[in-house]
Amino acid sequence: MSIQFAEAFNQLIREKRIDRELLMETLQAGFASAVKKKYGQTAEVKLEDDGHGNMDLYLIKNVVDEVEDDGVEISVDEAQDYAEGAESGDTIAIYIPFEEFGRNAIQITKQILMQKLREFERERVFEEYHNRVGDVVSGSVQQIDRTGILVNLGNAEATMPRKEQIRRERYNQGSSIRASIVKVDKEAKGPMITLSRTSADFLKTLFTQEVPEIYEGLIEIKSVAREAGGRSKIAVFSRDDRVDAVGACVGMKGSRVQAVVNELSGERIDIVPWSDEVSTFVSRALSPARIASVRVDHDEHSVLVIVEEDQLSLAIGKDGQNVRLASRLTGWQIELVSSRELEQRERLQEHLLMSIEEMVGVTDKMAERLRAIGVNTVQKLVKTPIEELLEAPGLGPKTVEKLVETAQGTYSELEKALEELIRKENEDRAREKEEVKPLFDDSVLESEGVAGDTRDSKTKAMSGKALTAEQLFKDPEETEAEEAADAAEAKTAEEDAAVAADAETESAASADAESPTTDGVAESGEHAADDESADEAPAEDAEAEQQKAPE
Repeated sequence: MSIQFAEAFNQLIREKRIDRELLMETLQAGFASAVKKKYGQTAEVKLEDDGHGNMDLYLIKNVVDEVEDDGVEISVDEAQDYAEGAESGDTIAIYIPFEEFGRNAIQITKQILMQKLREFERERVFEEYHNRVGDVVSGSVQQIDRTGILVNLGNAEATMPRKEQIRRERYNQGSSIRASIVKVDKEAKGPMITLSRTSADFLKTLFTQEVPEIYEGLIEIKSVAREAGGRSKIAVFSRDDRVDAVGACVGMKGSRVQAVVNELSGERIDIVPWSDEVSTFVSRALSPARIASVRVDHDEHSVLVIVEEDQLSLAIGKDGQNVRLASRLTGWQIELVSSRELEQRERLQEHLLMSIEEMVGVTDKMAERLRAIGVNTVQKLVKTPIEELLEAPGLGPKTVEKLVETAQGTYSELEKALEELIRKENEDRAREKEEVKPLFDDSVLESEGVAGDTRDSKTKAMSGKALTAEQLFKDPEETEAEEAADAAEAKTAEEDAAVAADAETESAASADAESPTTDGVAESGEHAADDESADEAPAEDAEAEQQKAPE
């Protein structure tokens, strides 16, 4: 065998960490296939290894007097050429140089070897990783396509589908990545290892790595609810009263939780102290909303949470995210209702209570028997288990079954009526809010029209002047005094104007009285005035008016 082949053989054993004996069996199977291709399907092959990578291939044949199958038999005469003294019944090994194999035989051997190596590799990967589900591993992005990411873990390959990726993250080929192992499937066609960055185990493992108290067991992560890329809630419990579970997870100035947030590309994380009391745990899980009260129904495994009107939207969260995560964190079905809505529903339900006698098909005797076991209303009949109803005297299984069926139909109709009443009442309340009186009454402004005119005139008078800092920051008492003085001055000016108007009226009246007398004398005289005297009359009237005006 060539030195190159021996070195490649040894290197393959070191890199793939394959057992030497298994690899030898694989090679023998491959060479046997090639030998059978050349010497017949019955030919037997033996591969010898000296332990240092040097291998020799031999064809095994039985020495016989008469050859019937030349694939496994050889005559005594021919056997003498390979082994002196060979006799009938002996078995000889005939050395086969590798150079005798043709191209096709070598190709077949190579395919068998590669197939066997892949099987060895998958077996090794499975044995190494099948017990590590939930662990966080690091690798580099090897390939990116629309189905997912191929990650190189060093000694194995893993895949991370798109649904296991945080939607806001973008990856580049060659960049490092951390993820949690969620599945190791030996029957998978591609890589057996499946990674995830959206699983709750990934978040839990990150906190375990960042918080020593969790790693040491002083703090326990009770439950995790996560919507990857958006928001997560984690419930923690301290086994040591001296250790604050929430404070330890947050760290100094939030350093520990911030490290987890940075790894998750800014995902919001709520750390909730765990409690074995359902009402307390649910109230904490719905933080930051303030809870008024909690009603626990152990039979239905549900919780009715009452909050104030201004806290309802905060408790629900964006698109219902807060209440949805709280329900998954606590494991209880949570129903949120405002205190006003609850009071409204309970008040209207009292009006819709139907006594058992009013239900169709219930006789007086049946009603009396149902009342004997505490069933007084249709609502109570629906919520009472069938086992308790059968305890009523005189009620058989068929009768109880028919009663329950009728009660459920009646109850559905009552629920529809209740929803209709709630809808109408809410509509009336909304209508009343729309019909609220306006903040300002326009009639008041109309009644102050005169005062408004005065203010408008004053505003117009001041509109042409620039407003100074002295006027802006003037003492209100000084401003009122100046306004009073301005009003008195304005009143005096109005009085003076009125006196002047009266004087003009009197002077005009006296002028009118003198003008007809002069004209009468001029017209009644026997000697009519000539054109010059007629022109002088208006001039004399003008001089008279000028003399009276100063007076």
